[in-house]
Amino acid sequence: MNQVHPLTAAEVKELKNLHRQTVNANVRSRCDMILLSNEGLSPPQIAQRVRFSHDTVSRYIARYEAEGISGLLTKPRSGRPRKVTPDYEAALLELVAQVPREAGMRFSNWTTANLATELAKRTGIEISPRQVETYLKRHDWRLRRPVRTVKQKQNPELVAEKKTDP
Repeated sequence: MNQVHPLTAAEVKELKNLHRQTVNANVRSRCDMILLSNEGLSPPQIAQRVRFSHDTVSRYIARYEAEGISGLLTKPRSGRPRKVTPDYEAALLELVAQVPREAGMRFSNWTTANLATELAKRTGIEISPRQVETYLKRHDWRLRRPVRTVKQKQNPELVAEKKTDP
């Protein structure tokens, strides 16, 4: 199909609203394709203006004709389903908030590898330490090395006295 059917005022308004409101640049370009086709431009002319191939322009004109405005939206793609469930994420956040020794571990600080191993035992879902880090970052958690100081062993009165001496 080389041209879109003559659009009604309501269809033009709907396309312009979608063009203005969407944050997806591809959807915006697809709206442009249909509006330019409605103005009488051919697919090669439209392709040159929107910087897509002639085939892409023709494909979206055909999709718009068949499906209407929903044909311009990006469709979900197939792929492997997520391993990590919402329950896993909740368990991760609950576990990382605990002190490892209080949770029965033999170490004092969590690492992403330790978290991945422990959660694999608890949930049966195995993911890499790097993926654990990604999920922690999504929830504003950062695992850092502990800073070793002797501050807790210092006498606060002596420290204050030393600071006031000239």
